[in-house]
Amino acid sequence: MKTFAYAAAFVLAALTPVAAAAPSDEAIVKYVPANTSPPVPAGLKVTCFKNPNKLDSSTVCPVVVYHGITTWAYSYIDNRVSFALVSYDANNKIVANVEKPGARYVWNVTSSIPDKEVIFFGQSNQRVDVPWATLGGGK
Repeated sequence: MKTFAYAAAFVLAALTPVAAAAPSDEAIVKYVPANTSPPVPAGLKVTCFKNPNKLDSSTVCPVVVYHGITTWAYSYIDNRVSFALVSYDANNKIVANVEKPGARYVWNVTSSIPDKEVIFFGQSNQRVDVPWATLGGGK
C-alpha cells in the first residue's frame, strides 16, 4: 500500500500545472502533459518522445522551471537538428526563444546541481547542455 501511495503522489506531482511553481534557485525538471504547452511560436512544434531510439510520441514533455520561468524544448517544423528553447513567464508570455543546435525531439531533461546546467536529451540520445544562468534568455 505504501508503494501505491508513493506512486500516486509521484504521478500527481508530475501532473501539477507548471505555472503554479514558485521561483527556485535551482533549475527543476517537470514532466507535464504535452497538450498543455503555452502558445507555440510559428515554425516550431511540440515533439516529445518516449525514448531516444524510437519515433514514439509521448503524452508528457519535460520542461524546466528556473526563477519562475518555464522553458520548453520545441522542435523545428523543418526538422533541423536543433531545439528551440522557448521560455515563458507565469502569464505564458515569451521571454526568450533561443536556438540550441545539436539535438531535436526531446525525450528527457536532467538538471545538475553541482554543474548548474540542464541537459536536454533528444533523438539518438544527442544532447544539448545549457547553463542555468542562460535559461529564460539570461547570458
